[in-house]
Amino acid sequence: MNRKYPEKVTALMVRVIHNDEVLLMRYATEVHFGDSTDLLGVIVMTNPGKFELKRTHGWDNFKAGGGSVDILEGIDYPDMTMQNVIEVIRRSYQELGLLEPSGVLRIYNLSNIRQPDGKQAELYHERAKLALPGALVSYLEDPVTHDREKFIDECHQAKFVIMGFVHETFEDKMQQVISWSKDIKGIVCAMDDKGRFSHPRRWRTEKELKEKAIVKLKTVLQTSGYCNKI
Repeated sequence: MNRKYPEKVTALMVRVIHNDEVLLMRYATEVHFGDSTDLLGVIVMTNPGKFELKRTHGWDNFKAGGGSVDILEGIDYPDMTMQNVIEVIRRSYQELGLLEPSGVLRIYNLSNIRQPDGKQAELYHERAKLALPGALVSYLEDPVTHDREKFIDECHQAKFVIMGFVHETFEDKMQQVISWSKDIKGIVCAMDDKGRFSHPRRWRTEKELKEKAIVKLKTVLQTSGYCNKI
């Protein structure tokens, strides 16, 4: 059966036990458009949601706390938020008459804690931080979203940088990253009617936000000189 979103997603899942609770962090997440390993773009969001490594052997046991390995590398298909971003990228390329997008979309988050309820993410983040050995804190707080120089460098290598956040979650960190992004020309965001960077999860039901993201990405692609026509 042909999939509507056949793009593969690779990621590392890291777990830590806190008071008998298994906390999961998603790290080094990439959406693959075709077979190219070139950097296509970057997306910065709040925290990982429901994405799972269902196609990876041992996933159910891993997330339940079984076994002795605390890092699992795997592959699966996009969740709804990733699908929304993929659709925006595809539509933008199609409407500009460009070749199909090819390369890797890297996903970064303000926190790598896996928590579908964004409003609970800060609580789970703090639990994980308490339980993690200091040397492993980068699995929870990615250097790209916690170091201005690394953020700027990563964004400058990308053809575009999509940004969207859950409102009133990791507010200080969000504002810091937004301030860093003012030095980046290729920022793509869909501002809601309150002037907030809407999270891509909203683009499924609030279609006007998706259209705003497409318009912005098309502008970035046109002004960046990256226009390989069909």
